[in-house]
Amino acid sequence: MSSVSILIDTYNNGPWLRACVDSALAQTHPADEVIVYDDGSSDDSLAILRSYGERITLIAGVHDSSRSGRSSQRAALRAAFAKSTAEHIYFLDGDDTYLPTHVFDYEVTWAAHPEAVMLQCPMILIDSEGRALGPYREARKNRRDYLADIYRHSETDYFYICSSFAFKRQFLVHAFPIIANCGFDYYVDVHLALHAVFCGSIITMPAASAVFRIHADSMSERDGLRGGRRVHDTRQRTRCFNTVAAHYGRPPLRLWRNFTYLQQLARLWLPNWFTLPFARLKVRLVRNST
Repeated sequence: MSSVSILIDTYNNGPWLRACVDSALAQTHPADEVIVYDDGSSDDSLAILRSYGERITLIAGVHDSSRSGRSSQRAALRAAFAKSTAEHIYFLDGDDTYLPTHVFDYEVTWAAHPEAVMLQCPMILIDSEGRALGPYREARKNRRDYLADIYRHSETDYFYICSSFAFKRQFLVHAFPIIANCGFDYYVDVHLALHAVFCGSIITMPAASAVFRIHADSMSERDGLRGGRRVHDTRQRTRCFNTVAAHYGRPPLRLWRNFTYLQQLARLWLPNWFTLPFARLKVRLVRNST
């Protein structure tokens, strides 16, 4: 099987960091290298990471409070990637974990589908104490042709999150410099996924093998992506896609053709009795398209 690098980005994740690193080191298919970028944590994260000695490669960064969390994560993963040498690059946030067979399952899939540039999987949700909250699984995120469906539905929300992602090295060599110089500050994992749709096939695994921890300090909670900022995020995600599409000489998406966006607007401005039939229609459309 191909060589494997696991890149962990972390900032003040002390309470969960050991579980994260341990899960990366305990894979049934061991990684060739586990590289951890700490973004200048002010808690006990560095002490925890140094206790692993040579089992990990530690990059002790300096925190820049003037930049966004998205920008910090992008810089962390780029720095960790620059230290890596493997062909397959796995992402893992410092508050998330892998199930023991995560890497093995991905490598088996890559052996069967060497043309894939990106793999992702459904996830298991837990809270800050590690209590199970249920699955994070959406049938609509499993597509046969992501680019065709993005243009068909003007929809870009077909991807899970950072800790479920793995990429081919040559794709990241190509994509990271473009993202760094595009002047658009968005989530690095989504940005890379939107590049990947133009560069090759993406495969979504059938089973969850990564664990997503939800807590008050997580980026998704701070940014309100699980709350009331869905309309704003849909706009930003579409803008991100259009920036990427322009790079590849492809046409932009039109938000007015995005049924999800129209539904989000309706929920903001219209009563429930009016929007409920449209929600049911969307469910039927999604089922028919998967």
